[in-house]
Amino acid sequence: MVWDGDCDFCKKFAERFQEISKNAVEFIPNQELHKKYPGAPKYDYQSSVYFLTKESSAKGAEAVFNFYYSIEKKWPKRLYDKFSFLANISEFFYRVVASNRKIFSLLGKLFYGDNFLSDTYKISSWVFGRALGLASVIAFLSLFVQTGLLIGSEGIIPFTSELNQIESFITKSNLDISKWYAKPTLLWFFQNDLWLYTILITGIVASISLFVGLIPHISILVAWICYLSVAVVSEPFLNFQWDALLLETFFLSILFVPWKVFDSKNDHNGPSRIGLWLLWLLIIKLMFQSGLVKFTFFGADGSNTWRDLTALNYHYWTQPIPSWISYYVDKLPLVFDKLSLVFTYFCELFVPFLIFLPRRARRCSGIMLITFQFLIILTGNYGFFNLLTIIICFTLFDDQYLKHFLSKWAENHNTSENIELYHEKLKYIISILVLLCFISTTIFFVKRDLRGSVLNQVTTSNQPSAFEKKILEIAQVSRSMNAYGLFRVMTKTRPEIKIELQSENGQWHPVIFKYKPGDERKRPLFFFPHMPRLDWQIWFEALYYERLLSDPFAISTYQNFLSTIVIKDLDIDDIRISDFIDEKARKTLDRLPPSEKSFYMNRLSSRINIYLNNSYWFSRLLSNIVSGNEALSDHLNIDSELEYLNMKISLIHYSFDHSHNENWWETKMINSFNIELSN
Repeated sequence: MVWDGDCDFCKKFAERFQEISKNAVEFIPNQELHKKYPGAPKYDYQSSVYFLTKESSAKGAEAVFNFYYSIEKKWPKRLYDKFSFLANISEFFYRVVASNRKIFSLLGKLFYGDNFLSDTYKISSWVFGRALGLASVIAFLSLFVQTGLLIGSEGIIPFTSELNQIESFITKSNLDISKWYAKPTLLWFFQNDLWLYTILITGIVASISLFVGLIPHISILVAWICYLSVAVVSEPFLNFQWDALLLETFFLSILFVPWKVFDSKNDHNGPSRIGLWLLWLLIIKLMFQSGLVKFTFFGADGSNTWRDLTALNYHYWTQPIPSWISYYVDKLPLVFDKLSLVFTYFCELFVPFLIFLPRRARRCSGIMLITFQFLIILTGNYGFFNLLTIIICFTLFDDQYLKHFLSKWAENHNTSENIELYHEKLKYIISILVLLCFISTTIFFVKRDLRGSVLNQVTTSNQPSAFEKKILEIAQVSRSMNAYGLFRVMTKTRPEIKIELQSENGQWHPVIFKYKPGDERKRPLFFFPHMPRLDWQIWFEALYYERLLSDPFAISTYQNFLSTIVIKDLDIDDIRISDFIDEKARKTLDRLPPSEKSFYMNRLSSRINIYLNNSYWFSRLLSNIVSGNEALSDHLNIDSELEYLNMKISLIHYSFDHSHNENWWETKMINSFNIELSN
């Protein structure tokens, strides 16, 4: 291959092609050609690149195609020879580039830097495996200390009740599906606390194994199975977007990390390109969907605070659990909120697509996305979500870039080519299949998000096709190809549920949640990367409670629903519609005509089913408080030795108090009701 030695742009391409050929083709500047090969043909080598063999010569685009043919990549040359239009287009673009080498040299330097050599990601992939192991340990440990309280045998909703309900439903409905298909969990083997904690400990051990590089692909697989096993039986406590992201990251990373016994720093093979692109596409999906829903979904009143640039006017104090830093950021001028919002749109809707561009643009994408995640960490408590996102973004940095920061690591690192192992073809085939499923589900999720609030109405247009439905069913079983979209509707108020117990002496004792707002003088906490799931779920319940206030029937039924389950301590299998009809209502119903009675009962039944799906966990929380659950009493600072006569459930609006007094919060009572426990 002969190129113009006076052209820096040509030199960079020659280096790249030489790398591709693995030195199987000789690259020589035209100025040295006849010194070394006096018999070489005399062409105008400065105007075009030439590919010379003993039998023939070719220039321009054809020379490039002949080069690929010579290194056993024959299909491009065959297409060039077979389709004249392709040849003409190729030659046209080659002449454009050749005639404007100075311009393209500047563009090349802008996007590629000093060379056009292939990007490698050995350093970032090695660090990614360790960082993912660390994040996984954090996620499992955070879950471990809460599991007994939430889903243990003495927890708010024991996981056994979830499994029994699924098994009973499949049997009664005569459904031709496996219980493993409905709930893919290892807890089907043994339904006890010991086995539950064994799964969590196994997940921790697998995460540590991943951190040290021991059988990384198996370690990730085990961690994924363990987390999935707990997540599917822990709704609504493990139904957050970071749980979905962790499962999806585990699943895709099996194809990204090396398939070897021990992944040492000095013997680390770079990741497969498909595995790398799967993680990059995950970043794009996560960020783009989160940005897209902000423009396409509207509140119940038809408003969209994201569109009118007012969302951050409310965000810092309406988010689930603000930190004390949020308090001070909220005090900044409104223009800061608007600029921050524009930066959010930029990071979510534009920056991810820089990943498709060459290395320098990809690096900029990684830097901006990581910066964005750090800012979110400072102004809110979202557990390990932002940490995990940062770890995935780390794969955007190539070795050339990281060598500047990790020079000692790079010096000792084996930079040889990846070893071709027997299982690489299997890994490649699996990766292709996963990639196709990933793209199919993502396209459906994006199409759905583009329709936005239209999804509140079931129409033919927003239903998946037969193919999409099948892919979505597969994805649902694994819980590892998910949709994202944080804060699609920004709330303008912050409702909080306050629970109080009245003792025999008439004194009211508040139930204290450690992390969420309560006492007006309580400073908001910063507890990254822990995820207090009960406190988070209470925030969602308060939003739901507030929405019911506009419908008298809905709110009265909701209050009666909670009261009934608390007083009677009903499990979900024991609940009957008749439980929610008191004697006075029963007499009234008996006097109604059959059609009206049926209408009322159907309406009540529908409402109760909604509460069972949304608020049953909350009713069980109240019931456990009343019954004196020891673990829960300790967690919520309840004096279990006292006898309580009444329980008060209040809905209170909270907002940051910037009046320069001792309070962090200002409050306003919205609604409350009592439950007589003595009955």
